[in-house]
Amino acid sequence: MQAFSSLISRAEEEGFIRGFKVNGRRGEGVSVSHLLFADDTFLFCEDNRDQLVFWNWVVICFEVVSGLKINLQKSEIILVGGVEEADRAAAVFGCKVGNLPTTYLGLPLGAPHNSCRVWDGVEERFKRKLATWKKQYLSKGGRFTVIKSIISNLPIYFMSLFVIPRKVRLKLEKIQREFLWRDMEERRKIHLVRWAVICIDKRHGRLGLRHLKDFNHALLGKWLWRFPIENESFWRRVIVGKFGEVEGGWTTREVRESYGTGLWKDIRKGWEEFFLRTSICIGNGRRTRFWWDIWVGDAKLKDLFPSLFRIATHNSAVVVDLWGRQGGGGGGWEVHFRRSFQDWELEEVNRFGSHFCSKGSRRGGLSRFEN
Repeated sequence: MQAFSSLISRAEEEGFIRGFKVNGRRGEGVSVSHLLFADDTFLFCEDNRDQLVFWNWVVICFEVVSGLKINLQKSEIILVGGVEEADRAAAVFGCKVGNLPTTYLGLPLGAPHNSCRVWDGVEERFKRKLATWKKQYLSKGGRFTVIKSIISNLPIYFMSLFVIPRKVRLKLEKIQREFLWRDMEERRKIHLVRWAVICIDKRHGRLGLRHLKDFNHALLGKWLWRFPIENESFWRRVIVGKFGEVEGGWTTREVRESYGTGLWKDIRKGWEEFFLRTSICIGNGRRTRFWWDIWVGDAKLKDLFPSLFRIATHNSAVVVDLWGRQGGGGGGWEVHFRRSFQDWELEEVNRFGSHFCSKGSRRGGLSRFEN
């Protein structure tokens, strides 16, 4: 598939084919012509006969060069927006016409991300795996082991990308509770332990079953973790092209759009909570904001010293901008302010100067405040 991707990229560079552009707020964006995963391929094309013909020639060239044959009986053209003469477009490739919503790699494509119907397949598999007859030869411990294995496998794929609706979460938890406590006749029995207690971590003396809501937040938080690390990844470039990124590249700007952005918008909502639970190793200081990031101590400097933050000359500066070389070959902080300090601000100035030493700043040295 690498050869197929190179062939498509070459045709796109020469201007024979065009994909679609993920437009950002200021008109910038990333062009997407194809997506490949194993033998699953997505090709993006405009509603233009010439474009379709060129795409068809690319496919034919790949078949000739590789000796592989693309199964057009399993392929389909999916229409997005208003497309005229869809049958004509399908005839160029010789495949059928499909519609949204559909699925790609087992995930819903084109369906509302917060729709409960998206989770119907997960719910059905839960019921099938935790069927009543399976309790016949299982003790309470055996039932619990089965429940734990189901949670570790079935919903992870969906919960790693979508926020699980409350209605769906309650249904899945009910299926688990009934499998654990009810008998073969499905008679209602007293639950000996509250479900919330069962989900408490083993380190606290409980059973440690994963709570779906917390598990979902942890899986979505992995995308927030990967965003500042995978700088060259294609998915990150698409997200940045759409929403932009904050200084330092830790995350995107806040998502305010209401259409077509729900997936990343839900993930981005967890940024503040995620960021409070992380720490920053300074390095060269080019990605860490002096006032806005938590890099010395356990809180943002703008919250610890609000008066100084308001009068700072560069309150959006990164750490390296405020570190200067001083006499004797050493270094120190050079923080500038727009005006002289008032008498009631001197106490905060003294606390500010001693804060770096008391908290063990990554960079030592003296501080010099200039008005």
